[in-house]
Amino acid sequence: MAEFWFNRMAEHWTVPQRLDLVEHVRRGRVQLVQMGTYGPMFYGLADDAEVERSWAGMPLIGIEENLALAGDLIPRVQEAGAKVVGQLSMGWIYGDHETGKGLFGNWARIWTEDLLGPPPCDEVAAALQRTVGGKLRCWPIEGRPYRTYSGCMCNPHWLALLKPMVKKAIELGMDGFNAHHNFEQFCQCAYCRHYLLEHLAREFSNDELQRGLDPAGPPATAEYSAPIAVRAAAPRDLRQRIERLLARLVYRRRKEFFDELFVDYGRALKPDLLLAQWYHKYDLSAWDERCLLPEEDWARGEDYIWYSQGGNKNFSNVDQGHLGDTGLSARYAHAMSGGKPMILNKYDGHRLRLSIAEAGANHSAALAFHWGQDANSDYALDDYMGPVCRYQRFLADHEELIHPARPWSQVGLVYPRRAELEQEADCVEPLKQLGRYMEDGHVLFDMILEDQLVAKGDGYAALVLPGIERLTAAEGAFLRRYVAGGGKVVFAGATGDLDVDGTPHAAGLLADWRSEVPAGVQYLGKRTWGPEKVALRPEQEVPVYPVAQRDELGRQFLKGLKDLLGAAWLETDAPWFVRVRAWQPDGIEAVVLHWVNYRQDESSDIEVPQPVGPLQVRLAVPDGQRVERVEWLYPEREEAVVLPHHRRAGRVYFEVPSLIVYGLSVVYLD
Repeated sequence: MAEFWFNRMAEHWTVPQRLDLVEHVRRGRVQLVQMGTYGPMFYGLADDAEVERSWAGMPLIGIEENLALAGDLIPRVQEAGAKVVGQLSMGWIYGDHETGKGLFGNWARIWTEDLLGPPPCDEVAAALQRTVGGKLRCWPIEGRPYRTYSGCMCNPHWLALLKPMVKKAIELGMDGFNAHHNFEQFCQCAYCRHYLLEHLAREFSNDELQRGLDPAGPPATAEYSAPIAVRAAAPRDLRQRIERLLARLVYRRRKEFFDELFVDYGRALKPDLLLAQWYHKYDLSAWDERCLLPEEDWARGEDYIWYSQGGNKNFSNVDQGHLGDTGLSARYAHAMSGGKPMILNKYDGHRLRLSIAEAGANHSAALAFHWGQDANSDYALDDYMGPVCRYQRFLADHEELIHPARPWSQVGLVYPRRAELEQEADCVEPLKQLGRYMEDGHVLFDMILEDQLVAKGDGYAALVLPGIERLTAAEGAFLRRYVAGGGKVVFAGATGDLDVDGTPHAAGLLADWRSEVPAGVQYLGKRTWGPEKVALRPEQEVPVYPVAQRDELGRQFLKGLKDLLGAAWLETDAPWFVRVRAWQPDGIEAVVLHWVNYRQDESSDIEVPQPVGPLQVRLAVPDGQRVERVEWLYPEREEAVVLPHHRRAGRVYFEVPSLIVYGLSVVYLD
């Protein structure tokens, strides 16, 4: 299947009624639209007039009415130039088994020749999760209809229930799916127990299982836990090995279920089916719904990455040091996926231009907010369409400068993927703090994984290892060769003290570097890392990392890094709340700097940027190349501005006159 890359999209949980979606696609030159839900939540609630339409995921009353709406709109959106992706729940439904709400009441209604065909089982309850004792697992969620239930990912009836819904959406003309609610655990049913015992038997002997598993199973009070219980008195090593496998099998089964439904079944119906999963990685935490998958399975078969970012990314407070930015998350997703398209969902309905600008700078796509939640008639359509279409068109007009492209980065920041696989919750705190320092200081940097250290490390002038405890002996040897050859290393904490499996090295791989720091190395010591919780909104404390220029460690780190490098590739007087990333486009001899200004009138009801500038820029010129010209491009102006420049000692000097929200300074090379 040919690569489909995009950075202009629109997301509509519910198909919008006020917004002319076809017009948006044409005006913004949108490449992908996610709209509507087509799974069990829709079929359970679409006929229920008492339920708010957002929970059904479609705007009209009635299953057939909504399918007809989608069947009419999908080809028109496609003709306008965008692919159309639908949303489908892998787990949740809303209803009430006692009063016959949702799929419990309309089961026979949906399994007809005109809709979904013959039923996969006698009743929906046969496909759902169970608690201890065989009861249906359900729970209330405030503000949502009735009760929440979840299908069981090991139960073949649940898979059989979803397949006709996938088929129906494809028949409507859908180009792909973004699967959501794929974050459930195992339940107490026999299917889950059989799956777990089968995989445990492959990894452990009968004797180990007899010593390690509790035949009584989970306690009767457990409503929702793995149906396999580990003996508390089992030998510690055996208990930990079993618990580790049980934890990873949850992630494995999620991936298997996704593949069975979409990769195997869906792509058998439509070979070029676009696929993604709606996952959550709040503020680049160590946890997300695929984090325990090995690299070879991480997003395998998926065409783009989706990570929601939590409730503190949709606003800024520059005075307090909070930008609500996603630059580090974008670098992580780029490193993990090998550069797949991505959406870092911020639910930001206010900073529309800023969200698109940030996405453009980081090779991701902004969802242009959920306009589908358009019940508020006070929201002016022009306040949405004007800025969104202008900024999306800007990305389209200059796509040859944006994609395909490779990061132009002087520093490689190493991500602790091995510690993440062990779910060491604080393992990413040093990385986030040092990464934010580098963003504040306009350092041009990338993110790589430990496994990529030897293969990619030589591509950077400096490597930053923020407490990367697990390193192989070969990786330790590489770091020594790297420094001996002129590379620079900054490391912190217990970097290199453990082998990949967590076994301590006889002597820490970098222990001597701590006691006597060699030339070309900066050691930041062992310290407490992490943000401060700041009350930026009433009843909402937000984790805020210190701004480098206001923090003693931040100033020390940036000065030490600059001293090691001798000269940073980029030097600028831009304030810390301006972010910058550099890319080299394929096929065009240029370095493209993406500038994003986060400063706004934070009390305004609409987006009101506060421009900054002029900005002085000194940029290293790649060896052996001359500067032909420097151009300044930004969405509020149609024509490029040619910037005066001069070159001295391998650097080009120029001035960005003013940065409103987003702009590209393009240094064309000869």
